[in-house]
Amino acid sequence: MRVLHLPYNIASQISVTVRALRDIGVEARGLVLNGLALQDADALENYSLSLPWHRNPLLSLRQSVQWLDAFRSAVRWADVVHWHYTVTNIPGDLDLRYIALLKKPRLVEFWGTEIRDPSLAGRDNPHLRNLTGSGGAYAISSRSSLDIQRRFSRLGFECLIPGPEMFDYLRSEFFPSPFRTEASLLLSEFKPRFPDPEKRRPLVVHIPSRPEVKGTGHVLSAVERLSKRMDFEFRLIQGMPHREVLALMAESDVVLDQFIIGSYGTVTLEAMALGKPVMCYIKPSLVARLPSEIPVVSADPDNLESVLETLLKDGPLRSQTGRLGRRYVERHHDAHRVARQLTEVYQRLIEKGRN
Repeated sequence: MRVLHLPYNIASQISVTVRALRDIGVEARGLVLNGLALQDADALENYSLSLPWHRNPLLSLRQSVQWLDAFRSAVRWADVVHWHYTVTNIPGDLDLRYIALLKKPRLVEFWGTEIRDPSLAGRDNPHLRNLTGSGGAYAISSRSSLDIQRRFSRLGFECLIPGPEMFDYLRSEFFPSPFRTEASLLLSEFKPRFPDPEKRRPLVVHIPSRPEVKGTGHVLSAVERLSKRMDFEFRLIQGMPHREVLALMAESDVVLDQFIIGSYGTVTLEAMALGKPVMCYIKPSLVARLPSEIPVVSADPDNLESVLETLLKDGPLRSQTGRLGRRYVERHHDAHRVARQLTEVYQRLIEKGRN
């Protein structure tokens, strides 16, 4: 089985998945565009597109030709095409149409922003509601969610969802039987370093890729207030290569992820894999759909300060929460386990295409 992953390495997940699939004997490739320093790019074939075109038309033309040639060749090679995110790079969705024209078994994986319908997400999450709509920092809409799903459905793509939250936004008329897996990590790459319960000056880190969406303003305010009455170190980590981020996270005692969306992301998984207690806002309606043993310390912008204060005061709690987190990702987010689930999905798509 030959599997091609395209075109954006969201949260390093194409890199992780390609390597995990190879480890279990699947021929897998990842072609990605405009990779970021904060992503792990191991095992990927990286291409760049310099936009807008008018700044350097010759460079843009050369890069486009290189990408199109690699894309066309890789799609023809593949038995299954696994598309991540929703952005296409050829006018008129011709890249998606090319995949459909060749009748390749095809799958789109939505990661959040692209289909998170604000009219639904905001019903039980006032913090996200404040960021959506006209002029909001989280520029999505019910219409865009609908249009995106319709586009992929019309071109014969099946749908894969990583985790339970995204089911809330899927339209059953387009994807009546979506597949489900989880975001994953190659756990052999994460050596846990559980917090020292006796440490007197704990290190707290926050790693926002999009500060407004991650709730960074609330984090900074809470940290400023706490620093006036408690002794701890705080690091705001931005714009660093992925390996350097992980190295700093490994030194930490508490990791602060995101406090607006209402669900956890790969920063939470990486923190737990490293044995760190992690704080993140998980909205109440999602808690019931997650495994009961999830050890993420939930906090929202309203109680972030008090929840963080509790962790800072309690060294044994930090250490125990870190150990529970490592156990949790081993059980639910191991990349090889997810890769085996994916091979079953791919095989079903191949068999469906034969009928």
